[in-house]
Amino acid sequence: MTHTVYEAILQPFNQCSLMGVERVVKSEVFIQYRVTVSIDNFKQYRATAKCRLTGKNIAAILFDNSRTVLFKYTAEPHRNKQLTGQLFAYTEMVVKKSFYHSDNLTSSGAASIA
Repeated sequence: MTHTVYEAILQPFNQCSLMGVERVVKSEVFIQYRVTVSIDNFKQYRATAKCRLTGKNIAAILFDNSRTVLFKYTAEPHRNKQLTGQLFAYTEMVVKKSFYHSDNLTSSGAASIA
C-alpha cells in the first residue's frame, strides 16, 4: 500500500491517482530540478521536484485540503539532499499560506524536518 502511494505522488502532472484535476500554481527551474506546485479541485496541494536530466519526478509532497502533509517521498538515489524540506518551504513561499507537518511521521520523515 505505502509503496503504491509513493509511486502515485511521484506521477507526472494530472496523473496522480490521489489528486483531482490539477492546476499549476507555479513552476520554476532551479539548476537541475523543475519544481512545480499545483492545486486540485478539492483544494489539495502537491509539490514536485523533477530531474531535468531524466524528466522524472524524484521528490514530492501531497498536502490535504487543510494544508497538512499527507505523504512525502524522495526517490532512493536522491535522498539526504533535503529535497522535501525545500519543497515544503517553497510551497509556503509560493502559496503565501502556512502549511503543516503531520503528527504521524515515520522515523525518516521526522529526521527530514529536524
